[in-house]
Amino acid sequence: MATDAYNFLAAWQLFPEKGTYQHGSRPKSGIYRIAFSNSQKELLISINWVTLEDYAFSSEYTLIPDGEAHSFADTEVGDTVSAAFYDSTHFQIIFYRAGSESLRVDHEITPQGYLKVTQQHAIEGEVKSNTEYYHKQL
Repeated sequence: MATDAYNFLAAWQLFPEKGTYQHGSRPKSGIYRIAFSNSQKELLISINWVTLEDYAFSSEYTLIPDGEAHSFADTEVGDTVSAAFYDSTHFQIIFYRAGSESLRVDHEITPQGYLKVTQQHAIEGEVKSNTEYYHKQL
């Protein structure tokens, strides 16, 4: 697991103009951080973004990337979450609410070395997708 995660562990800066948004609006800027906890068992995700209107938001959560469903504290997103690394260039997080998938977040390291994040939001029986591209912060 730690070997597959290595390429993702970084702070990533958003390319706002490269994304597509069906759910919500395009942010002006954003940072996506992925790190392991000290125990190397939990993955820490931290997301900060600024809207075009200059409002700042953040989200931070911890999950266990073992492919199993685990309870999740932020019930606005879901009550359980599963995460898994498939290889060194792909990992996925799925949030569930009352047993149904509410949000799927696919992470891919592109051949150019960018992080591509695709979010699929299940809203009232309809799926809306957002795709974002990030580059590693140096």
